[in-house]
Amino acid sequence: MFSIPWRKSKAATDKNVIDDTVKLDWLERLMPMDSKLPRPDWELIHDFVEENQGDQDLNQLWCNIARNWVDLLVEHLPHDYTKIETENFILISNDNDRYNKSLSMFLERCRKRLLVIAKGVCADDGFGKYVVIVFSDLDSYYDYISYYGPQEGTYGLTSGMYLNYGYGHFVFQQGDLDMAEPIAAHEMTHALLAHLPIPTWLNEGMAVNMEAMITGAAPQRLNKSLFELHQSFWDSDKIQEFWSGESFSRPDDGQNLSYQLAQILVTNLSKNYDAFILFANKADWADGGENAAEEIYGLSLGDMVTNFLGEGDWRPEASSWPSENMVDG
Repeated sequence: MFSIPWRKSKAATDKNVIDDTVKLDWLERLMPMDSKLPRPDWELIHDFVEENQGDQDLNQLWCNIARNWVDLLVEHLPHDYTKIETENFILISNDNDRYNKSLSMFLERCRKRLLVIAKGVCADDGFGKYVVIVFSDLDSYYDYISYYGPQEGTYGLTSGMYLNYGYGHFVFQQGDLDMAEPIAAHEMTHALLAHLPIPTWLNEGMAVNMEAMITGAAPQRLNKSLFELHQSFWDSDKIQEFWSGESFSRPDDGQNLSYQLAQILVTNLSKNYDAFILFANKADWADGGENAAEEIYGLSLGDMVTNFLGEGDWRPEASSWPSENMVDG
C-alpha cells in the first residue's frame, strides 16, 4: 500500500479559511475516472510534484490538490454534495448546514485534543488538509470503500474508516452526531498514528481508548461472562491472529474480543505514559511489538497477556504468521 503523510498541523495560512482553490490543469489527467468517480493516482501525483513543483509552498500546493480532487468528487457524487472547509479539514456532505458545521467543529476539537492527550505518540505531519467524505447512502459508501479493499481502522464494520492510502482521508456514513462523533474520534486516532509502523492491536487499542476519552463513550464492560468468553476463545493459534492483526477481521466473536483485549493491553501499558511513549515509537508490526516490549518493559507481550488469560503459549511468533502479513506496511 502506497502511503505518504501529506498532512500538516498548520494546514491553513488564512485563519478565515477562504477557499482559494487554484485550478491545476495538470492534475485532472492524473485523476482517471473509475466507477463514475475520480480515482487519483497518488503515486504519479506525488512524483509530478517532486519533479515539477519543488519551488512552491508545498503545504499550499497539497491543499489545492485536495480541493481540486474534492471538487471533482462533488461534481460526480449524487444528491447535491457541498464542500465545507475549516482550518485543518475539507468536509463534503449533503446534510444540512447545522450538521456540517457541528461535525467540522468537532473534528477540529478532536484533532487538537488528541495531539495533547497522546503527546509523543500521535502526530500531525505532512502537507495538506484532512479530507472527510460523509456519504448519504449505503450504496455510495460501499461502492467507494470497496475500491480500496480490506482496511484497518474500521468502526462497526460499516460506519466509517480512515483510508490510509495515498492522500489519507476519512469516509463515514451519514448519521446523527451522537453516532458520528465516536466514529470520528476513533478514526482520527488512526490518522494521527499513521506515521508509526505499529501493530494493529496497538493501533486499535489506542483508538478505542482515545474514543472513550474524547467522547465519554465507555468501552464495553468486562463482566464475568465476557471474561469467561475470553478465556475460552483464546488459544495458542488464535493469539497469533491477534498479534498479526488477522483477528480484527474475524466474522465471529473474535473480532469484538480482539478489540477488547487490545484496549486492555493498551490501558495497562500506558499506566506509565513515559514508558508507553518509548514503546509506541519502537513497536513494529513485523513482530507484533515484541522486541519493543522486551526492551522498554523488560517483559514479553506473552507475559502481559498471561496476567489476563492465565498460563499459556501467548508470546508473538511472527514466523508462524501467513506470508501475506509479512509485507512492507
